Amino acid sequence: MSLFTDITFRSPVIRVEERDLNLEFLQKNLGMKLVSEENALAFLSGYASKEIRFIIEESPTYRTRAVEGTKKLNCLVIKAKATEIAQLLARGAEARYIFKGKEGYAFETVSPQGDAILIHAENAIEDLEQVTSFEVDLNPEFKGLSDFHVEEVVLNVPDISTSQAFYQEAFEGKLPLHLTFETAEGPDLTIEPQITWDIEFFDFRVPEEYDLVALYEYLDAKDLAPYIDKKARIVVVSDPSNIEIWFSK
Repeated sequence: MSLFTDITFRSPVIRVEERDLNLEFLQKNLGMKLVSEENALAFLSGYASKEIRFIIEESPTYRTRAVEGTKKLNCLVIKAKATEIAQLLARGAEARYIFKGKEGYAFETVSPQGDAILIHAENAIEDLEQVTSFEVDLNPEFKGLSDFHVEEVVLNVPDISTSQAFYQEAFEGKLPLHLTFETAEGPDLTIEPQITWDIEFFDFRVPEEYDLVALYEYLDAKDLAPYIDKKARIVVVSDPSNIEIWFSK
């Protein structure tokens, strides 16, 4: 059995300057529900789902700074129900662009940290066409998204072929996350993740019976310098952009 059969993707982890400001944005504009907070981390989900779907980590200015030039994170693509996306618009979500597709409305918004987020309900993003207005009846019982998931992460990278080769060779191209890459230039595109407000790591989960030692040995044999904790509950490896990839129980 492949080492990547039982892995599930939970969330990208985004490092931000002000947690409260970003939480307000995620709740108001994207209809997420704050589930819990742990130290600098905030965990969000939908209102009908217990699964953590989105994570941000606050990092103050005395140890972290704004990105110089282009950020690693180009765009996050979130999949949700069309009727609920329409309600977000009806309730005043700040949309940079509004789209309409076969399923309904979609929109792109920008977080306080400058990250583009597209939320849609289509089977294919190509079905979306930009519009200048929308017509939605307000549902007074709407609280927020019942559920959602991060469908795609678009990354800015210095060299597309290098990043593609890493994910293909390290994980046999089987990670349960759709990653796409755009060629970009900038001094912070490969900087260590704790230094700037940008994408920090990808959070993958494995079941209790999963053999993380075997995963560690597999990655170590590929000279990827993985880390494993003493209790063998977390394995971490970094991609060419210095974005960490966490596998944990």
